[in-house]
Amino acid sequence: MERTLRDADVVVVGAGLGGLTTAAYLAVLGRRVVVVDRHSVAGGNATVFRHRGFEFDVGVHYLGDCGPGGSIPGVLEPLGVTLEFAEMDPDGFDTFVFPDQVLEIPKGVDVFRERLHETFPSEREGVDTYLDAIVAVDRALLGGGPSEPLTAHAGSTLGGVFDDLGLSPRLRSLLGGQHGTYALPPSRASFVLHAVLAMHYLKGAYYPVGGGQVIADALADVIRGHGGEIVLRTPVERIVVEEGAARGVRLRPPSPERRRGVPEEIRAPVVVSNADLKRTVLELVGPEHFPSETVEAVRGYRMALPLFVEYLVIDRDLRTEGHPNTNVYVVSDDDVEGQYGTLEAGRLPDPPMAYMTFASLKDPTNPRLCRPGQTNLQVMTLVPAAHRYWGVGGGPAAGERYRRNREYAARKREVADRLLATAERGLPGLRDAIVFEESATPITHERFVRSTGGTSYGIECSPDQFLFHRPAPTTPVRGLFLCGASTMGAHGIAGVMGGGVMTASAVAGHRSGSWRASASPRPGADPATGPAGQVAGVPGGRRSRRRTHGRSPGRPRPGRGGSRVRADSITSWRCT
Repeated sequence: MERTLRDADVVVVGAGLGGLTTAAYLAVLGRRVVVVDRHSVAGGNATVFRHRGFEFDVGVHYLGDCGPGGSIPGVLEPLGVTLEFAEMDPDGFDTFVFPDQVLEIPKGVDVFRERLHETFPSEREGVDTYLDAIVAVDRALLGGGPSEPLTAHAGSTLGGVFDDLGLSPRLRSLLGGQHGTYALPPSRASFVLHAVLAMHYLKGAYYPVGGGQVIADALADVIRGHGGEIVLRTPVERIVVEEGAARGVRLRPPSPERRRGVPEEIRAPVVVSNADLKRTVLELVGPEHFPSETVEAVRGYRMALPLFVEYLVIDRDLRTEGHPNTNVYVVSDDDVEGQYGTLEAGRLPDPPMAYMTFASLKDPTNPRLCRPGQTNLQVMTLVPAAHRYWGVGGGPAAGERYRRNREYAARKREVADRLLATAERGLPGLRDAIVFEESATPITHERFVRSTGGTSYGIECSPDQFLFHRPAPTTPVRGLFLCGASTMGAHGIAGVMGGGVMTASAVAGHRSGSWRASASPRPGADPATGPAGQVAGVPGGRRSRRRTHGRSPGRPRPGRGGSRVRADSITSWRCT
C-alpha cells in the first residue's frame, strides 16, 4: 500500500458517491487514485447499517430514471458496471395522503396529465402549462431540446410559477409534494431543480436490488480494479497547499490504518474534495488560501434543512396485506410555506410532515432487511438544524460527545413520537406493530458525514444558489477540485454521480471551470453521461479486478464488462 499511496496522481477526500464516481472515472483513465474517508465503509449517504440483524439504507430511498439509457445506468455502464434496479408501482410510485383525499403520482407525463385532468377538471390549463414547462426545462438541461426554457426559468421559483398559473392550494400541494427531496418551500425552491427532479421520477421510480450499498461497492470495485486504493477509518486533517497549489492531504492521527502502512501524508498534485463545501474551504484548506470573495461566498451559502429518520421493523407483512410498492407522504394541510416557516424558526411543525418508504416492499428478495412476516420501513421528516434544538453545544464535528446527553435523548424521543403519530394516518396500527426502532438526527448525520447543519442535501437549491451560481469543479487553488452535493451537479444520487463525472472531466483537462460557474448545457448532452454519442471504448482497456471488501454476503455483483471511457467523453458542460 505504501508504494501506491506515495506515488498517487489524485487524492479524493470523502468516499461518498460523488467522490467514488470521480475516482472511478479517473482510475479508468489511468490515474493512480487514492480515496480517503473517515468512515468504516465507502458510500457516504449510500451506505447501509445493521442493528440486531436488520439492515437499513442510510440515504437511498428511491431513484428515478433507471431504465435502459437512464441517468444512473448512464454513469455506471461506461465503467463496465451493470446493476439491477427494481421498478416501483408505475400506477402510483408516490401516494399522498391528505386529510380528505388520497392522490397518487404515476409513471409517465401523459398518464399523470390525464389523472390531473380528472382530479382537477377546472384547472386543466394550469396543469398543461405546468407539465409542458417541466418537460421543456428537463429537455433543455439534459439534452434534446432548445435552451430557451432553461434561460427563461433560471431565476424562477416553484412558488412563482404556481402564482403565475393561479393554481389551487391542493394542486400546489400535490405538484410540489416532493419538496422534502430538496428541503425548500415553493417560494424558495428553484423551479429548474424542481422540474428536473419531478421528471426524474416521472421517467420511472426504482430501487437498487440489494440496497444502496451496491452502487458504492460497484464503484469501489472499479477503483481497486484499476489500481486505486480506498483508505477507510482515516480522517483527513488538512488538505496540503504549498505555493498556491494543492499537494496532497495530511491525515489525522491516530488512524487504525497506520498499521497497514498508511503514511501521515499522501502527496499528489491533484486533490478532489467530496467533503462538505464549507468545511473544505474553511477548515481542511483554510480561508487564507482563497480569495476573500470566495471565502465570503462560502460563508454566505445557505444550507438545506436536515432530516430526522425513524428506522423501523414491524411485525406485519404489508406485501401479503396488499400494500402497493409505493412511498407514502402524509400531508396534514396545504400550508407548505407555514410548515417551513415553523422549521426556520427552530420548531417542529404540529403535526410534522411524514414520508414513509418500505424497503422490504421495494426489495423483497433481500433477506437482510427483516424476517419472514415482517416489514422494513423508514419514516422521515424535516427538522430544525440548530444544535441548541437538539440540546448539544459544539456538536460532534467539534468533538462533543452527545449520545449520553439526556436533553438530546429526550428531544430525539419527542420528535420520534410526534412523527409516528403522523405516520399512523398513512399506515394505521403502525406503532403497535413495531419490533425494532432506531432514530437518526441531524447530529447523527454530522457525526458520520461531517455535513454543515447535518443536512444530506448540501447548500440549498434556491435560484441564487443553483445552476450558474453553484461552485464548479475547479477552484482558485491550483490542483484542488470539488465534487458532491454542493457543486453544480447538485444533491441526490443522480446529482452527485453526474457531478462526479463533471469533476473527473475537469481533472482530466477536457473542460475547465471557474469557482462560481458560468455554465450552459451542451446541446444533445446529459450531465450524467457526457455528450450524446461520444462514450467510446478504450482499446485494450483493463477489466475491473473485482474484490469483495466491504460487500455484504449475497449482495449482487456489478457486471464484468470492460470500461468504455475516454477523457474526451466524460463531460457535457461548458464552464468558463
